[in-house]
This record gives sequence, C-alpha cells and structure tokens, in this order.
Amino acid sequence: MTDILPDTELMTGYDVEAALTRGLLIDGTPRRVLFSEAAIAASYQAERLGIGPHPLYFLAQYVRAGGIAAALDLSEPVIGREPGELVRGWLRAAAAGGADLRRDVLFARWLAEVALLITMRRQVREEGR
Repeated sequence: MTDILPDTELMTGYDVEAALTRGLLIDGTPRRVLFSEAAIAASYQAERLGIGPHPLYFLAQYVRAGGIAAALDLSEPVIGREPGELVRGWLRAAAAGGADLRRDVLFARWLAEVALLITMRRQVREEGR
C-alpha cells in the first residue's frame, strides 16, 4: 500500500506522466494510483493553467471515439500554449505503451475523472462563498 500524499504535495512536483504510463500498462497499485493521486495532481495542474472541465470532458469523448493516437494528432488539444503542452504531455505518456483499445478507454475515463475533480472543486468553492 502506498502512503497518502497531501494535496499540497500533489499540487506541485507530482509526475503525472510517469503515473499515466505505469497506470495504463500495469493493473493493481499503479492503476489505483493513476485514478487517485495522479488524477488529483493532474486536476490541480490543469486548474493552475486555466483548463476547465469542459475541454477535458470533450477530449475524453474524442479519445473514446478515435483513440489516443487521434488525439495526439490534434493541433491544439486544449486552448493555449502552456495548457496544450501539459495535455500533450499526458497524451504522449498515455501513448507510450502503444496502440491498445483498452488503454484508450482507460485514458478517456481518467481524463473524465480529472474533469470531474475540477468540477467538484469549483462547486465547493462556489458553495463556500
């Protein structure tokens, strides 16, 4: 079992790309980490660069329909240079294991989870006002 990392540690310095590559290739602990710590860290990284949930939900649907390789061919997976670089890094990490329909579906699920985490944090912040 892995140690639980505090959100402050997940907000900076967490290697989401490495967790993506491992989690999409290896079931068990790496997959659980992908859908927990890595998703939380990715949601913080995305929010810090101004990526909202809707572009990530859209990208998840695109990956479901065409696969990771098709998403990698997008000229701008999300709007903006820095946000695009972040998401393109996730796409490259997800594609590192080669073409596989199961990994495409898992990655699409992961993107949707990252979007959901952003949505939930926004709702909590709005309710706190």
